Amino acid sequence: MADSRSLKNVATDAPAPSAALAAMCTPAPASHASTRLEARLLQPNDDVATALFDLAAGAAIRVANGPLVHELTLQEDIRVGHKFAVRALAAGLRIRKYGEFIGRMTCDVPAGAWVHVHNLATSSRHSTQHERAWYEQAQAPGAIRALGEPRCCVGESPVFDLDTNRLYWVDVRETPAIHMIELRSGAGQSWPMTEDVGSIALAGHNRLLVALRSGFAFFDCTTGALTPILDPEPAMPQTRLNDGKCDPLGRFWCGSMNPDSGIAEGSLYVLDADLRCRHVLPDWLTPNGMTWSLDGATMFVADTRRGFIHAFAFDPATGTLGERRVFADLGAFPGGPDGATIDCEGYLWSAQFEGGCLIRYAPDGSMERVIRLPVSKPASCAFGGAGYRQLFVSTATRGLSDQRLRAEPLAGSILVLDVGVAGVPPVAFAHSGVTR
Repeated sequence: MADSRSLKNVATDAPAPSAALAAMCTPAPASHASTRLEARLLQPNDDVATALFDLAAGAAIRVANGPLVHELTLQEDIRVGHKFAVRALAAGLRIRKYGEFIGRMTCDVPAGAWVHVHNLATSSRHSTQHERAWYEQAQAPGAIRALGEPRCCVGESPVFDLDTNRLYWVDVRETPAIHMIELRSGAGQSWPMTEDVGSIALAGHNRLLVALRSGFAFFDCTTGALTPILDPEPAMPQTRLNDGKCDPLGRFWCGSMNPDSGIAEGSLYVLDADLRCRHVLPDWLTPNGMTWSLDGATMFVADTRRGFIHAFAFDPATGTLGERRVFADLGAFPGGPDGATIDCEGYLWSAQFEGGCLIRYAPDGSMERVIRLPVSKPASCAFGGAGYRQLFVSTATRGLSDQRLRAEPLAGSILVLDVGVAGVPPVAFAHSGVTR
């Protein structure tokens, strides 16, 4: 899940063109070379900056985001008014400037390189009109309530356990934890984690399978004990496990990602019942939203920052993927597709992170319904409760300003909606008891 950022560059060895721009300057320490350039991050997570002066290849840039500063070197000359990448950008990545999507990369671009018309497919006038129409069709939700505390930084991976009437979910980072609430009594419990936790799945009585930054583990909800299983990426400390879910036969599918870059370092993995892990597919930016069609013949996976939901032919017996196709292209729309679930009619529900809504897709990929939410960052969704007739939506506060937090008092909560259709039970991890 990614927020949006923007910045401007100011040369320390040239006069500022206006008082407003001068106010954005952070003077370089005297020890810096005369070619040292400063940059001020104005919004979280923009991918490009605009040169205020002609900048030379090889120039060192300091990009500041409040007290945090990172450095890059320009790969080529950048003319005044032109854009350059402030981090490595992968082909297909949707690019933000001033917090808005301005297009999609057509090729890989390293940090410090020129981002221009030849490597950026920009949104057209038609896309803007399409986006407006998409928002106009959004419905306000009916009755909606929040489960209350805790307020998550990044709430993810809700899953309902019918046997105990409990809803579990996680807070991914900054305050990583596994949370639980018993729906009938309202009693809850939280288990803080010492590292990022991407997702969970039911794995037996009072036990969960957990996808942590350090790998897969079992979590005992009675004792609070974690039992490590394996790390699928021991040589990649920059990545962590992200969203995950069990397929119709109980294998756990999970994606990895680098949360701090625009490089497609993520992969798709599957943890089998014997605890063997298979590497299935590389080249993911932010893998999310794993879910399956009712007949098990199609697996859906979203790549949030690229703005796609992919559909794969799926063999439930072997747990293998076949042909891939684009199920939904959200490139022209605000936000990106995040966590997802399937209802009893075979329609896919997807949380549009930073888009402030839920989208219900027909089996052919067309939008059947868009439900506007009182939060901008819904992260995932799952059916639960009696008859699986309630839709639980996890949400996030990360990256929201104090002003936005005041405007979104339910951000970070679990939202509960009645959407007029029931879901299907989640599949638990089918651990065979045989270790690898």
